[in-house]
Parts: sequence; structure tokens; C-alpha cells
Amino acid sequence: MRYLADTDTLVREGVLSPAQADEIARRAREDMMAFAVNIVLFAGILAVIGGLAAFLEDMAQITALGAVVTLAGAVALLRAPEAYRLLSNATAVIGAVLLVGGAVGWGVQASGSAGIAAVLGLPIGLGAYAVWRRGPGRLRFLAGWLTCLGVAAHLTGMLSEPLGAFLAGVPPWILYHYAAAVLILCGVALDFRLVSALSIPALAAALSSRSFYQTGVYGLAIYESTLTVVQMALLAGACLWLIRAAPERIARHATILGRLAFIWMNMAFWIGSLWGDRVGAHLWGPKWSDFSADPGWHADEAARAAYEAAQMAFMERVTVISADAYALVWALVILGVGLWAAMGARRAVFNTAVTFGAIHLYTQYFERLEAAPGTVVIAGLIAIALAYSAWRMNVWVRDRAKG
Repeated sequence: MRYLADTDTLVREGVLSPAQADEIARRAREDMMAFAVNIVLFAGILAVIGGLAAFLEDMAQITALGAVVTLAGAVALLRAPEAYRLLSNATAVIGAVLLVGGAVGWGVQASGSAGIAAVLGLPIGLGAYAVWRRGPGRLRFLAGWLTCLGVAAHLTGMLSEPLGAFLAGVPPWILYHYAAAVLILCGVALDFRLVSALSIPALAAALSSRSFYQTGVYGLAIYESTLTVVQMALLAGACLWLIRAAPERIARHATILGRLAFIWMNMAFWIGSLWGDRVGAHLWGPKWSDFSADPGWHADEAARAAYEAAQMAFMERVTVISADAYALVWALVILGVGLWAAMGARRAVFNTAVTFGAIHLYTQYFERLEAAPGTVVIAGLIAIALAYSAWRMNVWVRDRAKG
């Protein structure tokens, strides 16, 4: 776990020596410079890839150029001096994107089916991972990048168009859970936590979470708040167990996944505290497409009546959770997790709990408490009582640890 430290104060207090403080500052500068270089490099790579793809347009040409550039980058990585490693990796990355993107696009055009991307991406990812595991050390970055590209192509094909009769009838939520599992497996295999973290949007989409943009407004919709809370709570609990029981490498991935799961769980609580939830209604309830092919609600009266009757019948069977129940449970979860994180010095989880605690208070203040002087006083007294309780609990834990 990383901490922020005021090195000047620590030197004055004798906790650190001046040499140790200078070493910390030097390493911090190196990290910042590396981060800045990577940002500029990534922006340049994206510009080159986009420009070449737009200039060539023909998928066969893009594939051929990508193969040549990838091969040139691989040769440079194997034979060029260390000083040229950065440029060699940049060349290989550009070539790999052109190669995989062109090959997959070529296959899609030839077959007329986006599902071919899933078929082509799988051997690309597995073959590249074999090189990552067994090949020369200098090619590990390129092989890892090709593995990620293969996985991306495979999942894009799986989610955009199920593969014929083999996946016919498979619910989309199962495919999204499969995508999340593949991303976690890939991230752990390559020890690349960003890939593991991408499983969270896939898991959220599996239960009908959506984001959108419309006329200067960004929006978030979680249609299945209860199922999302349960899903993310289970993931966070599993990650907490892995952090304690699994090897350090797996624990690192479990840490980032657990934190992101806790964030998304709070988002689901937030939406539930405003509108409540009808559990499973959006995921498994009647769909308008089952009654009419007209998406604009302009079908005949019989189709509309049948849809409304099916909706009413389904809603009579679903479990309904009120917004007030959500608001109460959410407050208890934030309080409990926040205290647990504070006592264990889990800064990221504690900051998340504090942030959503403020959001919760702000939301309920305007939605339910009807902002007035009396409600402000009551809220302040509750906050003081909670702070005093947390302080006394912290003292008790400290004294118990000493004893």
C-alpha cells in the first residue's frame, strides 16, 4: 500500500534522514517523468495508427503493412541497443494494431459476419501468450500487447454477434460475464491490472447498466440495482478473501477489482435510493421486441395491449424494494465499511466510503429531508455522534492491540 508523506516534516521529526527524503523525492520524480513520457508516447502511437488506417482504408493493405512493421519492431527489439528499446516497442505496437485490426477487419468483410472476429482473435491471443511465456524476454512486451489485441478481437466478436447456432439463445448477460472472466484471466496471466479492471464495465453491462450522452448531458443508468449490488458485493468479498489467502501477484489484481466493485456497488445503491428497484424486471421482464418489430411504439393496438398486459402480470410477481429501504441500507453499508477501512488503514476504500457518504447526504438532504434549519442541526448532531463513536472505537482497538 502506498502512502503520501510530508518528507520535510518527517525529516524534522527524525523519522527520515535527509538522504532518505532525497531518495523518496528522486523516485517520485522518476515516476512522474515516466508517466508523462508514456502519455505522450501513447498519444503519438494513436495518431500514427489512426492516420495510417485512414490513409490506406483497404484491409489487405493494412494487414500487410502491419505484418511488415511488426516484424521490423520485433527484429529491432531483439538486436537493437538498449537505448532504442522505447522506439522499438513503439514501432512494434503500431505494427501489431495494424496487423490484428487489418486481419480481423479483412475477415469480417470477407465473411459478412462480425462473429468471425471471435474466431480469429482466440488463436491470436493464445499464440501471443505462448510467446509471452516461452519466447525471448525482449519480446514479452510485444507478445503481451498482441495477447491483449487478440482478446479484444475475440470478445468484440462474441458480444457483437453470437457465433451462429453454437451460441443461439444464450442470454447476453451470460456472454458479458464470460467477457469479464476472460479479461480477469488475461490480466492475471499477463500481470496487467488495467486489463483486469476492464472486467468491471463488462460485469456492470451484464446486469443492464448503461451510460449515455445527450446534448451536453452525461448519464448513467443501472436498471437492476439490487442484482448489481449483490453481484459487486460478492466480487468484493471474493477479492477480500483472495487478498488474504492468494499469492501476492493475484492479491494485487484482487485489490484493484475489489475497490472498483465497491465503487460500482455504491453507484447502484445511489440509484436505488432514488427510485427503488423491481428486481429482475428489466433483465427478465417482457420486451417490446417480443410483441412488435416496430421500435417506435407505432404498432397496432393489439400488440400494445398485449405488451402492457404482460408487463402488469410480470410486475405482480417481482420483488419490490423501496427507495427508503435502499437509503437506509446504503447508509449502514457506508458507515460500516468506512469504519472498517479506517481501522485497517485502507485509504482507497476509506476515501471511497467518505466520498459516497457525502453524495448520500447531499442526495437525501434534497430528496427527503427538505432542506431546513432543523434538519441541518439534526444532521450535524448525527455527524458529531458518529465521529465520537469512531474515535472511541479507534482508541479501543489501539489499546487492545497494545495489551
